[in-house]
Amino acid sequence: MLQLETCNLNPVRGRITVLTNTGVCMKILVARIPEEGSAYTGSDPGTIMDVENDPLISSFGDVYYELYAQKVSGELIVRGTLSAGVEMRCARCSEFFSTTVAVSDFLRAYPAPEGTDQVDVTEDLREEILLHLPGFAVCGESCKGQCAQCGANLNDGPCDCAKNDSPNPFSALDGLSL
Repeated sequence: MLQLETCNLNPVRGRITVLTNTGVCMKILVARIPEEGSAYTGSDPGTIMDVENDPLISSFGDVYYELYAQKVSGELIVRGTLSAGVEMRCARCSEFFSTTVAVSDFLRAYPAPEGTDQVDVTEDLREEILLHLPGFAVCGESCKGQCAQCGANLNDGPCDCAKNDSPNPFSALDGLSL
């Protein structure tokens, strides 16, 4: 198993993590991959996710990966699994909760003609994890959400709003027979 050397190029291991002014770049050194391929296992900081200004995501934990890379016919095939802990805002109650995003089917092919030194896989790893985030994130099945009138979190107990007992203007449609 190969471990990462953060901020260092370690040509023997064949994998580098580079800190840049925009964050972390994860690159695979193509020239160091043997014919049978090479395995990469480790983690990188959650800063590669670049979600600092997202109102629905508070933070990402470390991104864990188990990847296997192999050169085939002028391409670099990278496959494996990814996972990351994330703090997300619940779509019902608007409170932040922790969950884990797991990707079990990561697979990408990168052009790697003869003479290619390295391939940057950062954006594809980031994209794959973001695509696996739930579209309607809920902190739990029993989440009651917020009061539609005052916005109180109903998971903390009932609110003090006066219940609106006036008839719904659309209730006349209930008797409609089609």
